Amino acid sequence: MTKSNTALIDNIKFQFSISKQLLEYHLSTLSQDEYMWRSPNSGLYIQEVDGIWYADLPESEAYDIGTPSVAWILWHITFWWEMVFNHSFGDGTLAKEDIKVHNNVESVKSNINSLIERWEKTLSNVTEEDLNGKHYSKFPFNNEVEFHKLASWLNLELMKNASEIGYVRFEYASSTR
Repeated sequence: MTKSNTALIDNIKFQFSISKQLLEYHLSTLSQDEYMWRSPNSGLYIQEVDGIWYADLPESEAYDIGTPSVAWILWHITFWWEMVFNHSFGDGTLAKEDIKVHNNVESVKSNINSLIERWEKTLSNVTEEDLNGKHYSKFPFNNEVEFHKLASWLNLELMKNASEIGYVRFEYASSTR
């Protein structure tokens, strides 16, 4: 890799490391009760229908839909990461409805850790051509941006979702005082 591309992938890995640390901080002590808790201002959630767990699929991202649950946020992380892996590096057939909804906090933590490992492996194996090419940017960018931009988006999305989990945990803790 050229020096500038080495610096670029190092920066992407650094950003991911920080985002991952924030997520791990929030997940390390996350309990089943917190995971399934719904805010009084409840918004997006996971639910069981006839023995099958589903995630709410919003029609908009308006503020008035309410605070999402930690369970929904972790499903959302799983959703976009699985979609990137499947659409950018797989057969591109995965849909929202195919993403597993975990009703158990330990199960979702294990799944998230598996996704982290897959992403770290992906970043370790990226070539200069991959980094600057658009071939691996199918989801959500339809091959319109370079892979390094998709990787940066993923880091930002992870940091945003980790921050949302922290916010919901603050709300949970203050509601149970």
